[in-house]
Amino acid sequence: MKPMNFRGRWVLITGASSGLGLEMARLLAKEHGAHIIAVARREDRLTALKAELESAHGVQVLPLSADLTKPGDAARVFETATSGRTVDGVILNAGVTYFGHALEQQPESFDAMLATNITSVVRMSQLFGAHFAKQGGGGALMLVASTAGFAPLPYQTAYAATKSFVISYGRGLAYELRKAGVSVTVFAPGGIATEMLSVSGLDRKFKAGDVGIMSAEACARIAVEAFVHRRELSVPGVLNRFLATLMKLLPHGFMMGRSAALYEGALPKEPPAP
Repeated sequence: MKPMNFRGRWVLITGASSGLGLEMARLLAKEHGAHIIAVARREDRLTALKAELESAHGVQVLPLSADLTKPGDAARVFETATSGRTVDGVILNAGVTYFGHALEQQPESFDAMLATNITSVVRMSQLFGAHFAKQGGGGALMLVASTAGFAPLPYQTAYAATKSFVISYGRGLAYELRKAGVSVTVFAPGGIATEMLSVSGLDRKFKAGDVGIMSAEACARIAVEAFVHRRELSVPGVLNRFLATLMKLLPHGFMMGRSAALYEGALPKEPPAP
């Protein structure tokens, strides 16, 4: 497939208010001249992003506040995004994690993770994939997964399982849509210095600048390059690619032990409140 040209075209990004999604929106506007449909829950941040990108780069930005844990919001985003405009690219980046003992994750936390990381990804990829195919192909989807999805990961057990689903689903979908001229890129980063690192509590052990923790800006550049060139799978960073290969080659029990030992240093020292 030929690389995508997004200049003057619309690209939708979920999770666009912070971290990787924010940096991808900035890069697509600045270096590729793309108009951005920015999707996230925090409307004030989306409004600020609109002002920033339109002023600095002369592109159009549609802020679209949505909560992808809510039934029907994925379909609402699709209908709003495609009303009166042609969308040529979609990056499904929104995601949530849980760090800690799997038995201590509350049901509402798991339900929100499942809805955000899996259900909304499937629904939106179906809607936009069919939309691109009906347009005669040429559209591009990107599903943001994680290196955590290549093997079971203690203390991020449910999160790693959701990302394993995204990797498998995205690659299967890429094969199905290839003949229609629609590309699907699975992007699987390792640790990124974003709000998720602090919100999850992982910043007790892992800090920005540590080996294996990539800046959001550097990660976004690799992600956008893979998206534009319509690669099926992209793992950013030499260390991450090496670890992804080890996860495929070495017994999962061995890899789980090494990962668990590393993560145990980030677990809370005090037991959780009842």
